[in-house]
Amino acid sequence: MIKNYLKTAIRNIRRNKLYAGLNILGLSIGLGSFFIIYLFLQNELAYDQFHEKKDRIYRVIQNYESDFGSEKQASFSDAFSPKLVESVPGIEAFSRVHSNSIGFGFNKEEQGRSNIATILVDRGFLDIFSIEIINGSTVNPLESPSAMLISESAAIKNYGTIDVIGKEVDYYGRDTYLISAVFKDLPNNSSIKADAIALYEKMYAYKGDGNWNVTMNSLQTFLLLNANTAISDVEGKLTNIYGEENPWGAEKTLSLQPLSNVHYSLDVRDEVTEKTDRQYVTIFYLVSFFILACSVINYISLAVSQSIERGKEIGVRKVAGASKGELYRQFMVESVIHVSASFVLSMILVELLIPQLETLVERDLGISTLNQPTLILKGAIFSVFIAIVCSLYPAYLSTRLRVVSIFKHTNQALSPQSLIGAISLLQIAVFIVLICVSATANRQMHFMRNENLGFNKDHQLVLENMPWTTRHAKKNELLKIPGVNAVSGGGQLPNDVTASMSFSGHDFKFRFFEIEKDYFKTLEIDFLAGRNFLPEDPDSSKLVVINATAAQKLGYDAESAVGKTLGSGRSTHKIVGVVNDFHFASKKEVIEPVLFKRFIKGSNGEFLINIDGANWAETAQAVLDYYHDIPDVYEYSYYFLEDRIGAQYKQENVMITMLNTFTGVAAVVAFIGLFGITGYSARRRLKEMSIRKVLGASFMAIQKTLNWSGFMRLALATLIAIPVVYYWMDSWLSSFAYRIELPIGLIILAILIASVIVLSTAMLHSIRAYLINPVDVLKEE
Repeated sequence: MIKNYLKTAIRNIRRNKLYAGLNILGLSIGLGSFFIIYLFLQNELAYDQFHEKKDRIYRVIQNYESDFGSEKQASFSDAFSPKLVESVPGIEAFSRVHSNSIGFGFNKEEQGRSNIATILVDRGFLDIFSIEIINGSTVNPLESPSAMLISESAAIKNYGTIDVIGKEVDYYGRDTYLISAVFKDLPNNSSIKADAIALYEKMYAYKGDGNWNVTMNSLQTFLLLNANTAISDVEGKLTNIYGEENPWGAEKTLSLQPLSNVHYSLDVRDEVTEKTDRQYVTIFYLVSFFILACSVINYISLAVSQSIERGKEIGVRKVAGASKGELYRQFMVESVIHVSASFVLSMILVELLIPQLETLVERDLGISTLNQPTLILKGAIFSVFIAIVCSLYPAYLSTRLRVVSIFKHTNQALSPQSLIGAISLLQIAVFIVLICVSATANRQMHFMRNENLGFNKDHQLVLENMPWTTRHAKKNELLKIPGVNAVSGGGQLPNDVTASMSFSGHDFKFRFFEIEKDYFKTLEIDFLAGRNFLPEDPDSSKLVVINATAAQKLGYDAESAVGKTLGSGRSTHKIVGVVNDFHFASKKEVIEPVLFKRFIKGSNGEFLINIDGANWAETAQAVLDYYHDIPDVYEYSYYFLEDRIGAQYKQENVMITMLNTFTGVAAVVAFIGLFGITGYSARRRLKEMSIRKVLGASFMAIQKTLNWSGFMRLALATLIAIPVVYYWMDSWLSSFAYRIELPIGLIILAILIASVIVLSTAMLHSIRAYLINPVDVLKEE
């Protein structure tokens, strides 16, 4: 019997190659997209879940009110130390975590250093987090102050083996560490990234117990709580201690954030580089299920649309004594064949696109379908389930057919028009919503990256680790290169500002820049009033330039702020200039008061080079050639400022690129479904159209008759989609401090594009129906 089912199924596939191809293609795209999104979200949701004690691990957050609203920060001064919390019951372990890239000397015989991602921690770190030791002592490997743990990959890279216990590691000739253990590389889905772990107390022993007044530190603080500890009690006691010990902490409250929320904490300022907005997770869940649901509905619709051609086959089977169960099995076998072919194609699609996804998100997801037989098995079982679901409705309708109605050519209720119309309406509405959402999101991202930044980010080349002592000579040489407009040495760049500064008498802090006088010229930041720093200034360390927001916070306009002073006594500073506001952080954050001081201290720093846009590639190459010829640069490293500015929106770029991609996929799936549905509708009315044509109906009259219902569905779908787009996008845009207005024109254009696609799909079938010879249709009558 199965053999007969297979023969019939293959015969139907051969007879209807177009619809079989559409079925298989639509399902393969739907399944492939669903699996890719599922694997990506599975990776996102698994962040930090590998720690055995994850349910008891918390990060300490500072909460405070500023002029810009409620703010959260996970960075603490090093004065927030283990000793401070010894009296708080319920805390099983405590550790600060300071992330940095440090150049260590692993081999005495070889000159040079290897910069590796390092975290400086307290001894309680290994009691909190699950670090798998693969070589060395697993009992208190950080017991010695000089102990260091390195990752398996760092050990192999620097020594060629993991047998490195007891090896000495040099720290800039000032200190020595001993490798006490090698740990297995941390998973990619870890919020804490490290190839080396050392004790904070060792590297920063000169700080003693720390200083609350130092605000440049970026230490995260993690706690391991006892199982039955009340979170609110710990938060209350920590807040009291913080307010008593920290002169800046009286107006702040401390809260505990579960480790599982760290990856999604976009509203918290911290050192975590990989974050995801939970809203995007929800969006991709919805998109994946929409694509899959559309694929399944498309299959059902296309299967049902074959009712006209298969009506006689079903009638003959019934006359021959076929039971309902046999008809169900026939449809299931056909569905399994289609879905099996789709599953194979979807697995190929996933395997081909996963590397592209990893490139997009800039991390190894560790996903490969070929290396995960369990994943393939789950996917196959899921696909069989989908096949059964796809076959049930057509099989159910086929069992309801009356044999007499089939052979009399009466109206066959195999495909209820209300259901087909509802499916078509839903697909068009969701299609329009996705296109409008994608258009709006792309417009906002373009605004954030490129518009109204307040400085020129284009063609700005940054050279790192430039020698301080010869900086003036190096600047003069760089300025001689044709195409170099300006050069500024030292100081913070707009995308890298962590320091802050406060003055007595003012209840707010300034973001702090140390710069050279060419800084404003190089970045093309405009002065609103006053002047720049001058070489002839007698005591430039007491002169400052502020931004417009700082002047406003001080109660002045730009002109009246010039000449005023900040602070008192030896810390008095005179304002000599006011510059226009510029975005030194993401546009998701409001512009804060900024203070600029003359860069005086000597160190290796950055050179910012403004290159003329006309021949920027040749000029940039000439600058780099000169840079690599400088002998006293201990490590050559450079980047373009535009890339760093774009990196501030890495998460949004990734998500929007994925949204664009899967919007395109959804469009293809919807197109396939609409193609099948409109094709079915046109074929149902072939006899009607043939009679109209014989009676003299024109081409346009027939087009209007066939496409009027489709046009009305498009109009109704648009009316449904517009409120959804408005509410959804306005809510999303409200999460940005600086946003565009809802782009009505762009949304109208997106709707027009969707309309052209929908109507052109319908017209393909209506034109085809018009071109059919009426004799071929009516001869059966």
